[in-house]
Amino acid sequence: MVDDLVRALSHLGTMSPDRFAKLTTRQRECLRLYHQRYRVKEIARALAISENTASGYLTEATALLGVGGRPAAAAALAAHEAAHPEARGRFSVGDPAPLPAAEPSQPGDDAPAPAAAAGTGAPTHAPAAPWLPFRKGDGNDLTVAQRLFWLGAIIFGLVTGFGLFALFVRTLSDVVAQLAR
Repeated sequence: MVDDLVRALSHLGTMSPDRFAKLTTRQRECLRLYHQRYRVKEIARALAISENTASGYLTEATALLGVGGRPAAAAALAAHEAAHPEARGRFSVGDPAPLPAAEPSQPGDDAPAPAAAAGTGAPTHAPAAPWLPFRKGDGNDLTVAQRLFWLGAIIFGLVTGFGLFALFVRTLSDVVAQLAR
């Protein structure tokens, strides 16, 4: 990583600031997080985007900057933003300082807002139960075995429910038939 930074700093002198101006906000955020040693999967979670989208942003940013890889692109952006603080733009994900904590949405709701949690690497909210690890807006973390278990449980519940409903209808029709005699 240090070698990449040295190469980026030496390349920065010949690199036009216009190249950095072409980067989108999302590309900058991805590069900042990559520079902080986030993996693509972690970047995707922090920004609430897919891994393919995060990877695409990193690839596009690397191509726009014309450097030899993602570490070099991230180091070049870090060096450029260190040399030109005004080029950073607004405060966003990937900045070294944590995002300010938002007010709880409801009284008694102690969970941080998703925007506040995204910059700190904290989960957006705690799962309802440890055996059912859903996260809002992120898909889920169910393993294949857990997915198969829940699929079976849902099918069992549906079959049982329809069976009980059919039994109820049959019993009700028997009662109506007995009353009609």
